Amino acid sequence: MRLLPSMLLSLGVTLSVGSALARAQPPFMKNMYTGPVVLPQVETRAPAEDTIAVDGVRVLDRIESQHLPNPVPNTAESRASGERMYDVYCAVCHGATGQGDGQIAEHFTRMPNLALPYVQDYTDGWIYAIIRQGGRSMPPFANSMSVAERWSLVHYVKTFEVERTQ
Repeated sequence: MRLLPSMLLSLGVTLSVGSALARAQPPFMKNMYTGPVVLPQVETRAPAEDTIAVDGVRVLDRIESQHLPNPVPNTAESRASGERMYDVYCAVCHGATGQGDGQIAEHFTRMPNLALPYVQDYTDGWIYAIIRQGGRSMPPFANSMSVAERWSLVHYVKTFEVERTQ
């Protein structure tokens, strides 16, 4: 097949204009190399200031959560569920009675004693937020436990014996 001179001219113009546009990159034409990206292992971009998500449940931070009421009734069943969660997720660090003497506590600088008076005086919402978000050396359990299991765990943590010196 033989190319006609007009076809060659048309092909040449198309290639020239296309490569010029590719080099110029007008703002309305973003490509994947120079456009805004989120690479793996890199923090995601912050949302616009003073905006909130409208398509999901807003997760409150610890300060906002501290006055949340516990929606799970404080019953023997909920405390038993909390005890099961504690045995699975918490006892290895905090110990069987919450004294901070679990199996791996010696490998950390400070393991909180959950039976101390100030810990027992925390609000349910504050303890819930700590369980959900984690702490300095504590992993977050938001993806490991359901909401009801976390609230049941709050009830169980509040059962630890407190030695108050007065």
